[in-house]
Amino acid sequence: MEPERLWNRRYTQLVAIELMLQMGGFLTRPIISNYAISLGATVPVAGFLAGMLATAALCIRPVSGMVSDRFSKKTLLVLACALFSLGAFGCALARSVVLMGAFLALQGFAFAFKSALVTSFVPAVVPANRIGAGVGWLGLAYTVAIALGPSVGLAVSEIGGYPAAFAASGCLLLAAFVLAVLFDPPVPTRVEGRRPDRPPSRRPVLRTLFYPPAVLLSLVGGTLMISQGITSSFVILAGEMRGISSVSLYFVFYALANVGARPLAGWASDTLGVRRVVPPMMVVAIVGMLALAFLDNIAGVVVGGLCMGLGQGSAYAAIQAESVRDVPPECLARSANTYFIGPDIGMGLGPVFGGAILQSSGPEAMYLFNAVTIAAALALFVIATEKTKRARP
Repeated sequence: MEPERLWNRRYTQLVAIELMLQMGGFLTRPIISNYAISLGATVPVAGFLAGMLATAALCIRPVSGMVSDRFSKKTLLVLACALFSLGAFGCALARSVVLMGAFLALQGFAFAFKSALVTSFVPAVVPANRIGAGVGWLGLAYTVAIALGPSVGLAVSEIGGYPAAFAASGCLLLAAFVLAVLFDPPVPTRVEGRRPDRPPSRRPVLRTLFYPPAVLLSLVGGTLMISQGITSSFVILAGEMRGISSVSLYFVFYALANVGARPLAGWASDTLGVRRVVPPMMVVAIVGMLALAFLDNIAGVVVGGLCMGLGQGSAYAAIQAESVRDVPPECLARSANTYFIGPDIGMGLGPVFGGAILQSSGPEAMYLFNAVTIAAALALFVIATEKTKRARP
């Protein structure tokens, strides 16, 4: 039975789980590179570790979507939350770069399942005509986490050191585990005598692992997220290199812009279509990167955070919603999983390139590189949507 309203009990439960997962992640994400450097890593290696979660997630993506469509989504979500928490506590105990990388990789494996599962639950717990809004409001958890998590994580690390911040993260992720255990997902509806979460038995291997219609969206989302991966990993370090105080305010202003931007982007994609939402928002994101590049003061941090929160946040929410719109129930996890491959690559490799550019050429060059990647994402989006438009009768 289809839900009658957006904010029903199950959807609220799903948002609460996502909030705890995002808070637990952002409590430590901006300090991973600093922690790694304190353990003896070089800046490029620290960048690699900062993107380890996305890199490890990418390694398991080829099977996580298929597994999520074949087995109990709730059970897999509970296991993912447990592994997330274990990885955080492991990092708190780690005293070497290698061990830290291993526990971050464990979180990455959990993230591969978590991201696809949470997104694939949305069409099942919200009305069919509110999927964009459902994904957009779900992004509010990300917004709250990016506003509060980095500041809290930095404060905890200043008081008790980096391990204390990871321990606090583990506690929040443990709370997500408890909420996942209590989550009450709807029972799948049987279609033509076949379980909807089981793919057809005879199909090419690639179609069993991936959902082809989501590939182009994955490419766009991945290119867009390069800038996000670099900025979230190095904005604090870049601010320290420039002598800018309170640079963590970037996350606060990013979140403030994101509060209204993501739900509004979801509503707009439901009513106006994704083609009218994404391009102007990507332009706004480019402006944010240019502000960070050329304004080496707190004003640049504020403008950059606002523009990225409004632009990148809105564009990403609209593209993500499109990845599960009008997708058959038995393909939802694979579609969401296929889409997240691109962002995983962008978030994983972005900090590696960003760290190398920051070390060799400085913050300005790094932010200009970000602006170029967003422009490339805009070009890919135009090409992808034009191709889709021509393919339709």
